[in-house]
Amino acid sequence: MDVYLVGGAVRDSLLDLPVTERDYVVVGATEQEMLDAGYRTVGKDFPVFLHPETQEEYALARTERKISPGHTGFVCYASPEVTLEEDLLRRDLTINAIARSGSGELHDPLGGQADIASKSLRHVSDAFIEDPLRVLRVARFYSRFYHLGFTVHSDTTALIVKMVNEGQIAELTAERIHGELNKALNTKDPAEFFDYLRLVGAHEFLWPEITKDDIDNLRRLSSTNIPSPQVETCFAGLTMNLDSTRLTNLCQRLKCSNNRTETSGLVAKFLAKWILLNELDAEEIISLLQQTDAFRKRARFDAFNEICANISNDKALPARWCHFLDLVSNVRASDIDTGETGPALGKAIRERQTKLVKAAISFNE
Repeated sequence: MDVYLVGGAVRDSLLDLPVTERDYVVVGATEQEMLDAGYRTVGKDFPVFLHPETQEEYALARTERKISPGHTGFVCYASPEVTLEEDLLRRDLTINAIARSGSGELHDPLGGQADIASKSLRHVSDAFIEDPLRVLRVARFYSRFYHLGFTVHSDTTALIVKMVNEGQIAELTAERIHGELNKALNTKDPAEFFDYLRLVGAHEFLWPEITKDDIDNLRRLSSTNIPSPQVETCFAGLTMNLDSTRLTNLCQRLKCSNNRTETSGLVAKFLAKWILLNELDAEEIISLLQQTDAFRKRARFDAFNEICANISNDKALPARWCHFLDLVSNVRASDIDTGETGPALGKAIRERQTKLVKAAISFNE
């Protein structure tokens, strides 16, 4: 059997970028031979194995043929007779279809190195159209390599426009769309992902709620070198001007997690007031903490607090908000010794909280 390093690891090494994940293709082997060598099978739709020591993925060379709509509508054929060239031919872009042998020799039958040199994202073959997720993948690679000067080849863009016009985007599940979205939001220039999808007409199918102004907001935000977690900050920054209905519809359609849906909703609703902390009085500060449910859901408030800091680029406010939250959270019903109960007790607690916040404000003035 022959083993080759393939895909992103080869591409990124040629671009002098960090290699974070390695995938291998095995030519001339059977599943049983892999198992006998100690590999553990993990592939459901085609033979993929984990190396017994490194746990890196090794896939048998295979071909694919689409027989029905959707990402499960492929028939895969893996056997010792499938060549490296046949395996590379099923890939999406030429820059992802370069293999390196164990001795370091590059195998590049589709011109991936030339496209790296010319900074061109070009599809491998017309089989590209068999998986509409590749529309989003191209947009994601465009955003990832935008700072290096990469562009999408005109023939590839024309093919993508054809796919979009034929309605192939409708085949994509929310989970696959959301997966590519998350990866794109973690690139250096995530706004380019959305701009390219607008260019090819896919935007209206995917997220019609997002406007050009929203994309420009994301562009400005990502240019400030925001810290981790970039994905959640970028999503909240992208959607912070959406009203509640549009934001909810978007998150439901993408099947966002409850945490993302709720946190981005808080940012959209309360960011403007969060920024004005130094101008708020004690009642207004406590009101925002209550409206964001900060007392019961501290972890969510902390995430909201950090995202607001990233978006506003104000590193001082988060600590102040946390200070006020700690102050009022420390007030317990057992601290109120007036014998009050029910609404009267709640009022007494609020008065104690307000007094503490007023004192903290006065101390800082």
